[in-house]
Amino acid sequence: MLLLITEAKQRSDAVAATAKKKGEDAEKARLLAIEQQRQQDDAAAKAADEERIQDARRYSTESELCSQWQRTGGPRARMARWKIALLLSHLTDLLATCIAQQEDIHNLDDAVQTHNQVFDQVNSRLQQLEQTVAAPIASSSNTSDRLEALEIDVGSLKDGATQQLEQRIYTAATHSRLEPRKTTPKFDGQEIFCDSTKTDPIPWFRKFELKLQLHHVSEHKHHEYLYSRSGATCQAWLDNLLSKYGVVAADLYTKLSWDDLKAAWHKRFEVEPPKIKAIDKLMTFEQGPLPSVDRIAEY
Repeated sequence: MLLLITEAKQRSDAVAATAKKKGEDAEKARLLAIEQQRQQDDAAAKAADEERIQDARRYSTESELCSQWQRTGGPRARMARWKIALLLSHLTDLLATCIAQQEDIHNLDDAVQTHNQVFDQVNSRLQQLEQTVAAPIASSSNTSDRLEALEIDVGSLKDGATQQLEQRIYTAATHSRLEPRKTTPKFDGQEIFCDSTKTDPIPWFRKFELKLQLHHVSEHKHHEYLYSRSGATCQAWLDNLLSKYGVVAADLYTKLSWDDLKAAWHKRFEVEPPKIKAIDKLMTFEQGPLPSVDRIAEY
C-alpha cells in the first residue's frame, strides 16, 4: 500500500514539474516576443526621427538657397531668371516630344514582332505545302496541274498575309498617335502653389502643365488638378471662381474653358518687371500677319 502511494506521489510530482516547466517556457517566449516587439518599435521610431531630421535639413537648405536667391535680386537677376525659365520651357517641350516618339517606337516594335510571327506562320505553311507536293507518285498524270494550283494558292496566301500585315502596322501606328494612353499624374516632386512671393509662378505652371500633357490628362480635368495643387491665396482665388459660377472644382470646366482659366491665372499671379515685358515685346514683334521668325523662314 505504501509503495502505491509513493508511486502515485512520484507521478504527481512529475506531472507538476512538467506543467511548471511548460509554464516557464511559455512565459519566456512571451517575454522574448515583447522584447522583440519593443526593439522593432524602437528601430522604427529611430528611423522616423532620422527621416524627420533629414527633411528638416533639406528644408533648411532650400530655404537658405531661396533667401540667397531673393537677396541677389535686381534687373540682371530678374533677366537671368527669365532666360532660365525660357530655357526650361524649351527643354520641357523637347522632353515631351522625345517621350511621344519613344512610345511610337515601342508601338512600331510590337507591329514588327507581329509581322515576324505571321511571316513564320507563312513559312511553316509553305513547308507543309512543299511536303504535300513531294508526296504524290511521279507517274500521276495530273502532277503538273496540281503544281500550278499549288503555286496559285501560295501566291494568294503571300498576298493575303502581306496585306494583313500592312493593315496591322498601319492600324498600330495610327492608333498610337490618335489614342494616347492616359495615366494618373503624380506631383510628388512639385510643391503646392500659394502665391508668387513663395514660388516662381512661370516655371511652376509650365512644370504642372507638362505633367498633365505627359500623362495625356483630358482637358476638362485640368481644372480639378490645378485646384488640388493650390493653397492659401491661390486656392482662395479659385474658391471665389467656384462661388461665382456655383460649381465644384470637378465641374468648373462646364463654365470656364481651360484656356480662359489659364489666362486668368497668369494675369492674377504672374508679375513681370517692365523691362522684361519690353524685351518680350521686342523679341516677338511682327511684320505683317507673321512673326519675324516665321517671316524669315518663309522668305
